[in-house]
Amino acid sequence: MKSTKLFRLFLCLLLVTVAAACSPIKKLEVWKEETYSTQPKKMLLIAIAKQDSTRRQAENVLANQLVKRGLEAIPSYKVLLEEEKLNRQVVEKKVRELGFDSVLVARSISQKEITNHQYGGVILGGEAVYSNGGWHGYAYGYSFNRQYDTDYFIISTKLYDVDSEMPAWSYLAQIKVEGSRERAINQLIPTIVEQLEDSQIIQ
Repeated sequence: MKSTKLFRLFLCLLLVTVAAACSPIKKLEVWKEETYSTQPKKMLLIAIAKQDSTRRQAENVLANQLVKRGLEAIPSYKVLLEEEKLNRQVVEKKVRELGFDSVLVARSISQKEITNHQYGGVILGGEAVYSNGGWHGYAYGYSFNRQYDTDYFIISTKLYDVDSEMPAWSYLAQIKVEGSRERAINQLIPTIVEQLEDSQIIQ
């Protein structure tokens, strides 16, 4: 009986370890300013991306997650004109104008592409043919290989306190992107919110 319980415990630990190893998100570092105890109420969200569609998606998904937790979270693309560059002066002016108490900025700080080779094996087949008064069979086979690219991004997310004009919190994560980047964003955003909750930045 005791050995059965130990085996079940070992199996559960193994499944948790395997699930963590297969996760596309890897937490690298979380930091919080020790003196920061304010909980934001109105937050400007900025996702810095090469493609505007990526920026909009990331900001929208993050805003939806934070609004559910009682924050007033505004995507930057809704309050900053497209022709306005996301430089510090422009952002600071808009922050003061609209009364934000914090700014959350997410951006990629590095990218690595790895080409994977999968050697699949052999596909076999066969056929039977009737000729010259009898059945004759033959078999065929061929091997197949597959090559695909995997992108690894390091994403830095920082929370800035408007009053002190200093970083109050940061989260560094590695994300593995094998499919669409839209799917990867949807996987990353909940981990950002989770880390904000764990750090008691939001409730």
